[in-house]
Amino acid sequence: MATHEQVKQQLQQVDEILQFAEGQLDSAKQVQGGDEIKYDEAQQQLEQLNMQIERLLSSATPEQRDQLFRAQQQVNQMQNKMILGI
Repeated sequence: MATHEQVKQQLQQVDEILQFAEGQLDSAKQVQGGDEIKYDEAQQQLEQLNMQIERLLSSATPEQRDQLFRAQQQVNQMQNKMILGI
């Protein structure tokens, strides 16, 4: 079973990486195009985060699963935004 602390840490990591990815997306939208390496890094972090969430989901309680599903949806939305560049 996933511990409360594991879920809390995972959700905190989701917030941090989503903020980083949002910043990279915003930067890429500017005239100069942003830093391609950091943009790729943000996409890789999002993918790793998605895999970490998947592992936690298998041992989470129903309440934790709900929190993790919502976080995973945010990660997926950010991945889509970055792919589409919107």
